[in-house]
Amino acid sequence: MKRVREALQSLRSRPGVAAVVTLGFAWALVIHQLGWAQLGHFAQVRAFADGQAQIDPWHWETNDKAWVVTDGQGHFYSVKSPGTAALVTPLYLAIKDLGGDKLARAAVANENRTPHPKWHPDSVVPLENMGYDVQRGLRVQARVEEETPIVWALTLIAAVIPGVLMLLAVRWAADRFVPGYGTAAAITLGLATIVMTFSAEFFSHVISAAIAFAAFCILMKERDGPPRPWAIFVAGLLAGLAVTFEFQTGLVGVVLIFYALARRSDRLRRAAAYAGGAVVGAAPMLAFNTWAFGDPLKLAYSDAVAFPGRSGHDVLGLNSDGFFGITVPRLDSAFDLLFTGRGLIVITPILVMAVIGVFMMRREHRAEANTILAVALVYFIYNSGYWLPYGGGTPGPRFLIPALPFVAVGLAYVYKRLPALTLGLAVPSAIFMLAATLTYPLIGKQGIGTWADWLVQGRLEHTVLTAFGVTNAWLAIAPFLAALVIAIVLAVRATPGSVLSDYRLAVPVVLGWAAVATIAPSFSNYEPSFLERGNISALWLVAAGALVSLVTLTALRLGVGRTQPKSQAAAREPVVPGGLAFDEPSS
Repeated sequence: MKRVREALQSLRSRPGVAAVVTLGFAWALVIHQLGWAQLGHFAQVRAFADGQAQIDPWHWETNDKAWVVTDGQGHFYSVKSPGTAALVTPLYLAIKDLGGDKLARAAVANENRTPHPKWHPDSVVPLENMGYDVQRGLRVQARVEEETPIVWALTLIAAVIPGVLMLLAVRWAADRFVPGYGTAAAITLGLATIVMTFSAEFFSHVISAAIAFAAFCILMKERDGPPRPWAIFVAGLLAGLAVTFEFQTGLVGVVLIFYALARRSDRLRRAAAYAGGAVVGAAPMLAFNTWAFGDPLKLAYSDAVAFPGRSGHDVLGLNSDGFFGITVPRLDSAFDLLFTGRGLIVITPILVMAVIGVFMMRREHRAEANTILAVALVYFIYNSGYWLPYGGGTPGPRFLIPALPFVAVGLAYVYKRLPALTLGLAVPSAIFMLAATLTYPLIGKQGIGTWADWLVQGRLEHTVLTAFGVTNAWLAIAPFLAALVIAIVLAVRATPGSVLSDYRLAVPVVLGWAAVATIAPSFSNYEPSFLERGNISALWLVAAGALVSLVTLTALRLGVGRTQPKSQAAAREPVVPGGLAFDEPSS
């Protein structure tokens, strides 16, 4: 108890850290329904628990699988990197040994008593994914329902805790460049981007992004003092380990090589240290590939199932075009990533400000800023060339997640220099991500109007309270909402106050965003626009985002005017190019 009291006292004295931890607590409360990606990871967990690599007994639960023939025998394998499954397998075994199955079934029974049960995969058996066998489909759906609480427990280790650590790393990095504004940058990343949803989902994107960003932080720290090859080795090790958790995160590792070599002293030694660390970090993945396929460089991606059919592997080659599904970047895909109903600029416009902040960063920290911009550009180009830009049903382009903690560092600059504009675009971003998290994060091409419809209907995601028998959806989600509010309040306490001198710029920009978000999806063929029947409910979210943003900015602006004499306010505002003003951070 003494240690608990000391920990709580430490959090009270450090509101920035407390804000991030509280946001992580909010993520941990939500128990999301499962999809193919989560079940692909979970199948691999159970395979590891049984001491095997193939997922044959569970392959009907997911279509994120491959059919690989080795030594004349074919088996199903998950197409996911092995790191996430390997990390949580001990916890899964502990849950099984301690009777977690019984607790899971009790939680499912409580969830079934709610007005809108959501853990059951589908009201109709998708026969084309179940070998056209109705009875098999019913068995699989019942099994997935009972697995949901167990997967939630694994998510705490695989996503929630790594998400918290990633935000703390972003806070640390941003505070190095703009003291006092790191908490604002970190909380905005965790609340107003797709990190908000994926930090509570059994995916590997957040944990791999956290590991890759940690490598960047170590390289930044290494530049503060004399050359330290051991630090370069550790950074390389983390970059390689990130690949063990998510194959595509290797792109970050490639960019970081150039950052590691940006110091001119003894580049050959630095390159050798980084490369050696990367090989060691990637060793678990290479070992798994050797164990599963007899070849350390063999990936299941090359034999991914395109259509299961009756055998479960009737058609292969889902990622056969180009390099594992990546071809020449396409302009239409680039447009879709930005301007469809789930596009970056449409539902998370705060990322525009983050990129602007990184360009501001280049004035004094060119090497770091160029590294961040390179990571963002490489991932955007790669994603523009992938045959499935959004990676299936997601609340945004999930393959871009590794770049998000990097660009989030730029938010510290714009929160200081353009506070009204940054806050004005952060608010609608947070509203969209909140709607996604509360209702149905893994949305497909049916359009984000579903989020608005389900909010009105009260079809909310279930929480830990649901598992313990709370049947009212809003009551069950109340602790989650309360934790978000507390996290925001703590973040405000940890951030220096700013005079919203750019208020007059922020208002037309927010209105302009609302217009773009309304109209731009109409020029994409990827999914229904907001103006089409069936998706027009999305306009309510756009309107809510703009309205809440403008009301918040106006209230803050008027509040500052009432509590501070005009002459005093003017005296405290240092002028920057363009006539904008901001406060210096408090000491």
